[in-house]
Amino acid sequence: MVPQQDELNLLMLEGVKSDIAPAFTYRIHVQSDRVYAYIDDREALKQAIYKELNTRKGIHIIYPNYGIDIEDLFGEPKNFAYIELTRRVEECLIKDDRVLSVSNFYYDRAKSKRDELSISFTVNSVYGDIEMSNAWKFDYDNVGGD
Repeated sequence: MVPQQDELNLLMLEGVKSDIAPAFTYRIHVQSDRVYAYIDDREALKQAIYKELNTRKGIHIIYPNYGIDIEDLFGEPKNFAYIELTRRVEECLIKDDRVLSVSNFYYDRAKSKRDELSISFTVNSVYGDIEMSNAWKFDYDNVGGD
């Protein structure tokens, strides 16, 4: 008797572990442009999220899918940019196998001055929930939306 496809998949997965490799890396201190000390797990994931969200997609030839694409949102009304940015943030971060989901997006109007858009969100990860926030600079001169 030939095993069914589902049975084959179960047999192939038996004995295969899906452990997530430790994320041991250098700590980057953004304000002083220095790299020092080591971090892993939760702190390494927070740093990876920061780097991904502050890197323009396609800027590094060797990593064409790394980063987030926001240039086409320049000049758009903030409410449209916010909606589109939440989708792109989730799409960008969910690629990491340590990230389970991204939720609780919040548009922070107080921090979103003139040409900035600030949002906060929760990253549900294998290390627990991580509260994150980020601000992107846009050029809103001569645009009729807030």
